[in-house]
Amino acid sequence: MSKNERHGWILAAVDFSRPARQALLRAYALARESGDRLMVLHVIDGHGLEEIARLAEVPEEELRERLAKERRRRMAELLIEIEEGSREMPVTEPVIAWGVPFEVIVRKATDITASTIVIGTMGRSADLERALFGSTAEKVLRSAPCPVLCVPTE
Repeated sequence: MSKNERHGWILAAVDFSRPARQALLRAYALARESGDRLMVLHVIDGHGLEEIARLAEVPEEELRERLAKERRRRMAELLIEIEEGSREMPVTEPVIAWGVPFEVIVRKATDITASTIVIGTMGRSADLERALFGSTAEKVLRSAPCPVLCVPTE
């Protein structure tokens, strides 16, 4: 298969942190080299949203809509920033999803038969959570249906 023939998917998981941006840059390079398409996935963890909506006296559905709109805006800005100055761009599909981040990442990778998952390490999860439950990257590594490239913070 030639470089110009699109034949698979790479999934890049992003949380808008610096490590996620670095991982996305690496995913773009991999997709360009392989000719694969690139799914850029951001997962919104809605855990606790009902309580936040109640405390803010905002309907939960309105809060969800606002959050999703803000994340779509951030995704668009991130992709524009990454794509500026780049030469050959892979076919890219941005996706915003709701759920437990590692579960959604693994499910999407399975759904699209991803050849690789690219994820940054040391994202936005708190140190205490990481110590108690493990990072999202670690959980993805343990249950992914394909190879996982963890890109560390430089």
